[in-house]
Amino acid sequence: MTFDQLNSMEKFTRNDFYDAYKEKNGTKTEDALDYALRKAVEDGSIVRLGRNQYSCMKSKRPYVHTYSSEANRVAQEIQKEYPAIDFRIFELTQLNPFVNHLFAHNSIFVSVENEAVEYVFDTLHVDYPGRVMLKPKAEEYFRYRVDDQIVITRLPSESPKGTDVPWHCRLEKMLVDVKVDRLLSQIVSPSEYDLIYEEAFERYLVDINAMYRYARRKGAVERLITYVNEFQKLRAREKDDYKGKLQ
Repeated sequence: MTFDQLNSMEKFTRNDFYDAYKEKNGTKTEDALDYALRKAVEDGSIVRLGRNQYSCMKSKRPYVHTYSSEANRVAQEIQKEYPAIDFRIFELTQLNPFVNHLFAHNSIFVSVENEAVEYVFDTLHVDYPGRVMLKPKAEEYFRYRVDDQIVITRLPSESPKGTDVPWHCRLEKMLVDVKVDRLLSQIVSPSEYDLIYEEAFERYLVDINAMYRYARRKGAVERLITYVNEFQKLRAREKDDYKGKLQ
């Protein structure tokens, strides 16, 4: 393994980096290899995608979303009352950079570990009267939604944590949920799915392993793998056809 090979790979493991580093610099101790990898991540020459997943791809960047003040306020309230609870927040306007038809009205989806769902609901229900729903069905959501509606749902295990802030919704979780979540997949039009995935894979670094692990916990890994494979094949054919027209 060489650094030229690493640069051409969309993602690689820690051991791949170690092999390339030893190929270039000779045999090194494990401490020296760990230090070299850490420094490469710190100076930005390598991007950490997830657990034992790295990339040198300069044309893509890690996904970052700037949350609304209302979503931040909800997160602060949960952290204040339940500092040990594991939760994620996704807001509907996160999808606006990826879709044709923008969401003019925001909804804040709070996924909470199973044992704490009703506790968090009771707390937010007091602080945000008339704006909190507990695990609603699609018809309930559309009938009673208001601006900055807060939707409380259960957080599946293996839900990827935010890279910098644990409660942030990672791109991998968002990609799975828009396709297979019982509620969100009915809020987002199926006609937008391909564009969402195209924009995500073209512009951002995506940890496929984390995405599939989460999809497995949602009971949808085979369906998602099939969709992603077909989607990538279609985009590859479209690129080949476009190149052919230019020749």
